[in-house]
Amino acid sequence: MKFLTLVGRTAAPACSSGSAPAGSPGPSASTSARTAATITVTEKEYSMALSQAQAAAGTVTFVLDNASALAHALAVSGSGVSEALPPGGTARLTVTLRPGSYELWCPVDKHKKLGMDTHLQVGGSGPASPAPGSAAASAAGQ
Repeated sequence: MKFLTLVGRTAAPACSSGSAPAGSPGPSASTSARTAATITVTEKEYSMALSQAQAAAGTVTFVLDNASALAHALAVSGSGVSEALPPGGTARLTVTLRPGSYELWCPVDKHKKLGMDTHLQVGGSGPASPAPGSAAASAAGQ
């Protein structure tokens, strides 16, 4: 799988250490997104949390927050994109996703094997759902 790496001036370089599963959905070729979603990704020492576990197909903007003393990155399967973050850094990563399941992980060193790996379910054009245990899920009584 090919990855485009976007690196900030002080960010540690990211490299791909995983691959998308066979048949994994890729980014849409369409430039007009049906739906836009914003998902916060909080990265800490060897953990990664999404503000929601589901999103509608279309444009998804990941707001990355490295709440750690270590450099981390975010890779999205099938999208061909990876974003690196210095300790305490933030960034935005926007991709267009088709319906399917996407793996998100930290491709820095062995961070994925240490627990920095999660999944996002992308469906039709319905509303996004909060991730279990997130503040939004708790507020919604889930």
